[in-house]
Amino acid sequence: MRYEKMNQEILAAIGGEENIQSVVHCATRLRFVLKDESKADDKKAEAIDGILQVVKKGGQYQLVIGNNVEDVYDDLIKMIHIETSDSNKPKKKQNLFDTIIGAITGSIAPAIPLLAGAGMGKVLLLILTICHVLSDKSQTYQLLNLIFDTGYYFMPAYVGFSAAKIFNTDRMLGAFIGLMTVHPSWVQIVTTNKPFHFLGLPVPLVQYSSTLITAILSVWIMSYIYKFIRKITPGMVKVFMEPMLTMLITGPLVFLIIGPISNWISEGIGFIAMWLFRNAGVIAIPILAALYPWLVSIGIHKALSPISIQLVATQGFDPIIRVVALCSNMSQAAASLAVGLKTKNKKLKSLALSSSVTAYLGGITEPALFGVNLRLKKPMYGAMIGGAIAGIVASFMKLKAFIYVTPAFLSLPMWISKTENFVVQAIIVIIVASVATFIATWIIGFDDPIDEDQVKNAKKEEKKNFDIDHKKHELHAPVKGQLEDISKVADPTFASGVMGKGIAIVPSEGKIFAPEDGVVTAVFDTHHAIGLHLSNDADVLIHVGIDTVEMKGKGFKQLVQKGDKVTAGQELLDFNIDEIKKNGYDPTVVMIVTNSKDFLEVLTVLKDKDATKEVTNQDNVIILA
Repeated sequence: MRYEKMNQEILAAIGGEENIQSVVHCATRLRFVLKDESKADDKKAEAIDGILQVVKKGGQYQLVIGNNVEDVYDDLIKMIHIETSDSNKPKKKQNLFDTIIGAITGSIAPAIPLLAGAGMGKVLLLILTICHVLSDKSQTYQLLNLIFDTGYYFMPAYVGFSAAKIFNTDRMLGAFIGLMTVHPSWVQIVTTNKPFHFLGLPVPLVQYSSTLITAILSVWIMSYIYKFIRKITPGMVKVFMEPMLTMLITGPLVFLIIGPISNWISEGIGFIAMWLFRNAGVIAIPILAALYPWLVSIGIHKALSPISIQLVATQGFDPIIRVVALCSNMSQAAASLAVGLKTKNKKLKSLALSSSVTAYLGGITEPALFGVNLRLKKPMYGAMIGGAIAGIVASFMKLKAFIYVTPAFLSLPMWISKTENFVVQAIIVIIVASVATFIATWIIGFDDPIDEDQVKNAKKEEKKNFDIDHKKHELHAPVKGQLEDISKVADPTFASGVMGKGIAIVPSEGKIFAPEDGVVTAVFDTHHAIGLHLSNDADVLIHVGIDTVEMKGKGFKQLVQKGDKVTAGQELLDFNIDEIKKNGYDPTVVMIVTNSKDFLEVLTVLKDKDATKEVTNQDNVIILA
């Protein structure tokens, strides 16, 4: 198995196979329900190669993996043996919010790929008929339409089957409850629209095909009924008595009480969503688009799926949730693209660019979100800005999605119906989200991580020139001026040598130069100092002025970035000596070898502590031995 080693590490990190109550997967995550979450080691799980992040929400222990999650899941299932229908298993107590979110996401997530596939199939048929490749009167069309309609028509059965697993009850009975509500006889009863009674009680005539909430609530209540029946049923008749009594009690309850209540809830959600679209879309959509990536990051974005699916099923379109997802997905893709083009870290560049392509084409944003944007933090702000701007544009154009599928370039047909076409508007939103996010991310910037491979390669390359026999190595002065012993500096931290040995120079020119070849390892927002790792393995801090951090960058100009390779004599920083003095600060430049203990000797060219010497950046001031 390709992912056997990875799954072994996952099992070890989550407390072993015996700690798994259930496990499912969505488009990018393994979603575990653990018996004891305290046994899981978050740091150990996040350290596994291929795991982007650990998310704990809705009673689930989620491992964000990315596009290959299904293959990982398939190999995992082959390796473990867990029972999922034992209702006597202990459950960890959760708050009400986590319980509801966990039930919704766990029930719907397994069915979403099927719904998306069936929806795209319907769109394919629509395109074929529009292009006159296929007639909607042909038997071929009728059969294909029947196939794809099955995806949505029998949705209560899929959801009931998944919900039974979440509620730890019989999965066949869960599917039965869902199928019962779409039985042809019930459909006919609803269609005739004549009063219908059960034991003299009126039965509300509700159409349950393509519904979610009814199936989830019905299976939840059925789980308690089934558990009670199992306790009281004699062993010799369990095989038929348990399912029969469960059907006998749950069935009428669904049609008389649970179904109508669920239908009211669904209609209420649909009403609120449509009210927001018609009256507050220009406010609601941008706000949701800006917040959507954070919902994804904590794993509760799937809780919005029922709203979208319900709108598509009842209204024929979704003008909010899928629109928000489009704005957010494209913004995540653009932020990752900006990082990929701007970073100098080769590994990050590769990850960011590939994650951007995945998000643009398929709408799978977790690799970009967890691997790039959330990891660097600042790109998330760029994505929020771009998402909100795209949301404003989308709300003004009244963009509508006609099927439930993840918005991206490959799913553009989702914006087409028999009577309306919003593909052009969707493309405009994609462009707006991309441009706005890219510009915002580029301007805001991010802390570019040092390319470890680049540093290692630099060390290996420069190591050839390093004198392993402890011969002397010399560092040039970083600035032109008067060289002094560091003990004279009016700063006890530098003067005491606690940070390492070094020198001080009273500058006569406001230019800082590299004392030797190396790599920039640290820069500061105030631009008053810079850190270097030099070719001779010396780690050097060059600090301009005493307490000049208080100037907050005024009078300083940084010429290099973290991770840049520099050569001896290259200008690194400009500073204004007069500006420093004007603000009441000492402009003395200090150069410290912060890893002085790694060398046998760190000597200065001064003969004694009271000596001074005029130097330029061509003069050697420190000798390493």
